[in-house]
Amino acid sequence: MSKSVEIWQDNVLTVARYEMTETEKNILYMVVAQVRKEDSPMKMYQVSVKEMAALTGSDELNFEAYKRATEKLVGRVFQTVLPSGNLLQASFFASAEYKTGTGIIELELSQKVRPFYVDLNQRFTKIQLVAAISLNSAYAKRVYELLCMYKNMQNKTFKRDLIELKNMLGIIDPKTGKDIYPDWTKFQMRVLDVATREINGHTDVTFTYKPIYGDRPGRGRKPVIEVEFEVFYQAKPDPIQTSSLHERLVKQFRLRVDQANQILSTHSVEIINRQLYDIQSKVVDGKVKNLGSYTAKIFGLETKKEK
Repeated sequence: MSKSVEIWQDNVLTVARYEMTETEKNILYMVVAQVRKEDSPMKMYQVSVKEMAALTGSDELNFEAYKRATEKLVGRVFQTVLPSGNLLQASFFASAEYKTGTGIIELELSQKVRPFYVDLNQRFTKIQLVAAISLNSAYAKRVYELLCMYKNMQNKTFKRDLIELKNMLGIIDPKTGKDIYPDWTKFQMRVLDVATREINGHTDVTFTYKPIYGDRPGRGRKPVIEVEFEVFYQAKPDPIQTSSLHERLVKQFRLRVDQANQILSTHSVEIINRQLYDIQSKVVDGKVKNLGSYTAKIFGLETKKEK
């Protein structure tokens, strides 16, 4: 499958509340990549387990894992608010059938969800299939979708209410209200930092994030109430290219063009990405005041001092 294959979905699905495993999400991606506006509403879509394993880099064809995934998918309910203000609760798939001896899963899209992939107007999200499937964390996949909502917008900086973000990622149980990661530090480490490592340098987007703190009367630590994201988009389908890394060094890490050129000529892509991740972590923790100067220092560059 070409790296340029893209998935299109209505934004109401991008911000919908639901929980999915990595395998479930990959199956959904493979189906959505085939959906066309002219398709019959009753059309069945076929997913090759072998092809999906190749895309994910897996050597094993674990049919039991796929069977468990499709069983959950058929019963998996998403919840979202429509532009009309109506609350919609629906499933993604109506059925799944395994074709014996073929390695093919035949899936039927729910009639309620199908329009969100074909009847698109101005409110849609464009996702690169191979990039999305390559992400190992289910949380990283959802964060990637959220970032893709903004990658073609003029203003690529946006905020998300922390509770709203957790609901979207399925971290808060809609029935019990239980929060898997009530502590900000654990949420940051196990969700946002994992997403950062998987998305940055491996997809068509990179991003930074920072917590927004609210007021708290009296003494004590201020609570995180929002997360601010900034998205940087590289339109080329290939995940790691020198040109995109050069742009990231200049625009995201505030280096001069000559400094970026010097770094690219003296360091490998792997080392650069590793260093940038460490720098970004310190930025999130508030340990960096001048990003450009600090980045230059980390890579052993001398900054020009004003006379």
